[in-house]
Amino acid sequence: MMEHEAKKSIYQRAGEWGVPFGLYLSCMAAASIYADMFTPLSIVFLALLLATPVVVYSFQRRKFIEDDGFTEYAGLWMLGIMLFLLGAVIASLVVYLVLQYLRPDYIYDQARLVIETYSKVPEMRDNEMLRVVQRMVDEKLLPTPIEMVLNVYWFITFGGSLLSALTALVAQRTLPKYRKKM
Repeated sequence: MMEHEAKKSIYQRAGEWGVPFGLYLSCMAAASIYADMFTPLSIVFLALLLATPVVVYSFQRRKFIEDDGFTEYAGLWMLGIMLFLLGAVIASLVVYLVLQYLRPDYIYDQARLVIETYSKVPEMRDNEMLRVVQRMVDEKLLPTPIEMVLNVYWFITFGGSLLSALTALVAQRTLPKYRKKM
């Protein structure tokens, strides 16, 4: 005899699916951070970035189908928000560990690369932006790894909330077997 499993709440599902989603976001972040050392990672980063709406949609759609089409838009949106909140915590931890211990000079290296690249362009040599970035490097005014992590966290959660609002609209399409015949 099969036992009927109770349907899980949006928060339970977000807790379960948030971990793999956090690993997905972590892979995206790591690909971005290491793309300067291994160029094909920029393609990996771009592919993961472009696939993110599809991944979020698939989680929302799975919940919608699991609930036999009775999950409201707000519930699907909340699922997406919770996925991004948990995913951002995991990805932020990975970004912190990478920036703090594996690539502690990454932020300054990127700023120096900007300075070097723009210094080669004749029109940019005497540019105010270039002077500001150079001053930030010289006076060690660039963000610390933890400041970068906080920026990453808020960017992921805010952007994810907006993205989830859009994907929830698509995920809540009525299931064919529940459509009324006209």
